[in-house]
Amino acid sequence: MNNHHSNTEEESKTLHIGFDDTDSTNGRCTTHLAYLLTNTLVKKFKVNFIDFPLLIRLNPNIPLKTRGNGAVCLRIKGKRYDEIKEEAIYFIENYSDIENGANPGLAFYEENNIANDIISLSNNAMDTVLSKQL
Repeated sequence: MNNHHSNTEEESKTLHIGFDDTDSTNGRCTTHLAYLLTNTLVKKFKVNFIDFPLLIRLNPNIPLKTRGNGAVCLRIKGKRYDEIKEEAIYFIENYSDIENGANPGLAFYEENNIANDIISLSNNAMDTVLSKQL
């Protein structure tokens, strides 16, 4: 009985998968990695995307950018979120250009609405160089 409640609760939440800096000045591309991951999530996990993948344009004046300075967010509804997270981690670890300087970041958020502190962080990042925060 508890498992059923857990699955129902999981299905009602949106899983946000955000990632960036998987490319380097030598190659690879964060949006291409998003394409590869999206295809795998559809085929392997039969996920339902709540919308198209989001391309998040980041501060164009940031000194640490590679080329286009864009991040990606995938938003899905479904089941097996733990397995989906493991798959995303696998893709980031194996398809990022780490050997040429990529320093990828990956974030998961399981809620339907974005919390105010995350919105505030996003707004600050529009025109400020931020340090890593946990």
